[in-house]
Amino acid sequence: MRTWQKIFAQKIADMDVEEPWIIQEDGSLQVHNPEHGRREYLQKHAAGRFQCSQCLHKWSSAKVHILFHMRRGKVRMRIFRQSCRRCPGAPLEEPSFSQENMERILHNLVLQILKDFYNVPVQPSELLEVVVDTVPAGPHDSSHCEGCRLGVCTKPLVAPKTPTWKPRRHLGTATSPPLQLFSGSFRKQCCFVLLSVFILAVILFIVLFFTLK
Repeated sequence: MRTWQKIFAQKIADMDVEEPWIIQEDGSLQVHNPEHGRREYLQKHAAGRFQCSQCLHKWSSAKVHILFHMRRGKVRMRIFRQSCRRCPGAPLEEPSFSQENMERILHNLVLQILKDFYNVPVQPSELLEVVVDTVPAGPHDSSHCEGCRLGVCTKPLVAPKTPTWKPRRHLGTATSPPLQLFSGSFRKQCCFVLLSVFILAVILFIVLFFTLK
């Protein structure tokens, strides 16, 4: 944590923030639930490395999430952990980060502080992307990710589209489709019947006219 605090202090100084700011670790932070008066910032997809404390297996992940809750002068942070997929009941492990990624993450955090507390406009181009220095082995394993368990990794639900009616088939029975599906053909049949009746009426009139004449 000392490295995070040292880099954070330097980034605050580089941005000419005169007020004192500190950063502390807090494993109890909950996403989308900051205390009253606090602001929340979530750094997604940070690249980190892990090592299992039981079997010493090492792995890397490009989906390490870091949650920050801020109030004026103080930041609390929580790094979401992962567990080893090889060991049953393996404990959650803390990730390690490269110096460059720690600087990039805290650079983005300080920009968020400037925006939220000092009304400094921040352009998206000013944010820095984390560097993936090690290619992760395989897809993200949600079952061993603390962030996924707590809903950090999940996407917001999208309202389902209004379903279109489709006839369902059952063995031995046929489900009748709605009447409106046949409205077009029904109108055509009615027109054909009316036209036929009209033609027959004209023919009958002509026949009766010449017969009675």
